[in-house]
Amino acid sequence: MTRPARTTLIVDEIPAILAGSSEGQPPGRLVHFDADGSILFETKALQMPYDAAPTPDGGWLVNIIRARAVYRVSQGGAVLSETKVGGYPCSLQLLDDGHMLVAGWDDEIAGFVREFVPSGKIVWRLENLRWAWKAERLPDGNTLVADAGRRRVFEVTPDRSEVWAVDDLGPETPTLFDDLGPVYVQRLVDGHTLVSIRGESRVVELDRSGNVVWEVGPPLLNKPYSAVRLDDGNTLVADQGHFRVVEVTSERRVAWEMGGFGYPAKAYRL
Repeated sequence: MTRPARTTLIVDEIPAILAGSSEGQPPGRLVHFDADGSILFETKALQMPYDAAPTPDGGWLVNIIRARAVYRVSQGGAVLSETKVGGYPCSLQLLDDGHMLVAGWDDEIAGFVREFVPSGKIVWRLENLRWAWKAERLPDGNTLVADAGRRRVFEVTPDRSEVWAVDDLGPETPTLFDDLGPVYVQRLVDGHTLVSIRGESRVVELDRSGNVVWEVGPPLLNKPYSAVRLDDGNTLVADQGHFRVVEVTSERRVAWEMGGFGYPAKAYRL
């Protein structure tokens, strides 16, 4: 299915936070906007959604925190199936072969990255992490991970050999949920790595040696979650502390924003 160009997908885990009360508020919100801000798709029936990815048939895969599962949702918003992942699913990537890569953690599980086939079977995994918040499968088959509780981002090969890492990112003593280390990571086309560090309210771009070559932080950002570099060089940020999603230029100017969200966990330009 062909989707409209330059659309924005926003996952709002807890809309009621902005209102200060859960009365009359949806339990969670997944909303897809067109370039003019009109709603193309919306569902308010999901309990604490945290990440989402479009599927080839026009539906969605959605991480559901409370269910500890990934739901497959139809174009009309109906839940078609669920895959239990064994913990709170913080990030989701739909791979080209139809597999799902999920990073997460739980009260009894410090942190994990798991690859699931459509049947729900785990075919690849990393365990014993601490609050794994994001995993990205790279084109070469390696996997990039943001391990929020250990203040690091790292890359491993398919045999789990570590080939790259940057440590000491974020507060010296990370805590849930406002003082976390890196909660989102993206490998850029030039080999640099974009990292969202929630506990410092910063988004940083690291070169191959781990040096900061670009960053944006307070007062423009407050406790961000996802940060995605767009094709035009701007950066789209789920700026949770300001209850908004904001697009920032390389000169750190606001190019676009949309507010009114309670707990925006992820934002993507599709």
